[in-house]
Amino acid sequence: MIEDFFNKKPSIVLMGSMVENAAVVEKAHTLCSHVFYAKTPDELLNIVYLHYPNIIFGTVAYETTYYIDALSWIKKLKMNTYVTLYFEEKHLFYLKEIMDLKCQRYCYSDPKKETVLAELEESVSMALHEAVYHQFKVYFRAFVEHSIVSKSDLEGNVTFINDNFTKITGYTKEEILGKSHNLLKHPSNGVEVYQDLWNTITKGKVWRERVLNRNKDGSDFWADTIIIPFQDEITGEIVEYLAIRRDITQMLTEKKEIIAKQIQADEEMKLSEAKDAFLILFTHELKTPLNAILNFAQYLYKHMPHIDEVPKAKRLYLLEQIYKSASSMLENVTNILDLGKLRHQKLHYNLTLFNVKESILDVIEKHGALALEHKRTMLFQSDGSDPFLTSDEYRFKQILSNILSNAIKYGNTIVEIFLISDSEKIQIIVQDDGRGVKDKEKVFELYTQSSSGPSGIEKKGTGIGLHFVKLLCEGLKLEYKIEDSLTLGGAKFILTKRLKEQKNV
Repeated sequence: MIEDFFNKKPSIVLMGSMVENAAVVEKAHTLCSHVFYAKTPDELLNIVYLHYPNIIFGTVAYETTYYIDALSWIKKLKMNTYVTLYFEEKHLFYLKEIMDLKCQRYCYSDPKKETVLAELEESVSMALHEAVYHQFKVYFRAFVEHSIVSKSDLEGNVTFINDNFTKITGYTKEEILGKSHNLLKHPSNGVEVYQDLWNTITKGKVWRERVLNRNKDGSDFWADTIIIPFQDEITGEIVEYLAIRRDITQMLTEKKEIIAKQIQADEEMKLSEAKDAFLILFTHELKTPLNAILNFAQYLYKHMPHIDEVPKAKRLYLLEQIYKSASSMLENVTNILDLGKLRHQKLHYNLTLFNVKESILDVIEKHGALALEHKRTMLFQSDGSDPFLTSDEYRFKQILSNILSNAIKYGNTIVEIFLISDSEKIQIIVQDDGRGVKDKEKVFELYTQSSSGPSGIEKKGTGIGLHFVKLLCEGLKLEYKIEDSLTLGGAKFILTKRLKEQKNV
């Protein structure tokens, strides 16, 4: 702001005989943005009323015309105009009237001398300084009037408060003067805040921070706080501290509300988009098995009058496909229902002690048909251990099923499953030779499928599987993460259970 004032050129009125001084006119055009000329008092008043010039530079009189009355009117307007006034010995009869004008600068000399140019430069410089001082004075006064202001001695005892202090905090002058600022101290602020405050101001430096304060009635208010140490100009010793607090409680509250509304709006938008995406994907997932059920059931219904003519093996195959398709649909619907319970923390777990290896083998066996359909080979390897785990076996199998089905769908030829355990943890690793996962965090969010190649997202499921895994793992206190498989090149899912609480098992 200071630089703006100094870079800005002022406007000036040349008055009296200065109008005819060519050197002054030329210099004024160099130093100022606008130059006005006034030979008569009326011209001077018109210019001032219309243009509000920063500087008036001229003689007290021109020929037989005096500008004293016009200048007196201008001074009464309190326009903060810097006035440099030249007068000569012949004007001393009006000395009292001249001095009553209280101009910023008086020059008792011949205005035709070369020194007048130096006086002009000095007047412009001083006018700029006064403009800066006046502007800061206005800003500071407004700032103080709308702030909570107090002064304290070197011990921190209050020696002065303004009216706004009592209005905001509820303390009267009698209750606060002579007391410590600790009356406003809020217990939520750490000791380090006040240590930093005193370490700063006792060194003569200004301290500024956003601080939570406590009012007389026990309510809280946030304040932008500035504490200024005042030093003796001669000794340099600190004599008192000035504290200026600006109540920002309402601003912070409104800002939080705005942020909360924006977050809610963003979440609603994402949820709406996610629901649309889910409906498309989920209906697609239901459509395939439903078509199979309808087609195979229709075939059997059509041939019922002569059902014996349909080979028994084909009948069994069609019924098996109807059963599998219905089971697939039921599994998707069940997952959706369980997901809703999980997200609202209403899913209950049935904890039992079970053999981890047997559970893994059971899941692998149930995914044999899926692996055959996608032409994948599943390989299971164990380190020879036979660990037991206290958890919800059904939900544990659900987690593993989702992970394994993903590996089968997104792999190319092979899926490897490893079981590793020791006294501290049980770890299950499932990896495939597919194209891997780009965003290893986002893939666990709702309605997001595995992303592999540059083509983007492969839509091979409803998009709830890994989000379901995430919520179940969090509920059963299982650690989960996805890495890049160094051996197969695809995705590597690692499921870990820490055994610190199960040492006696």
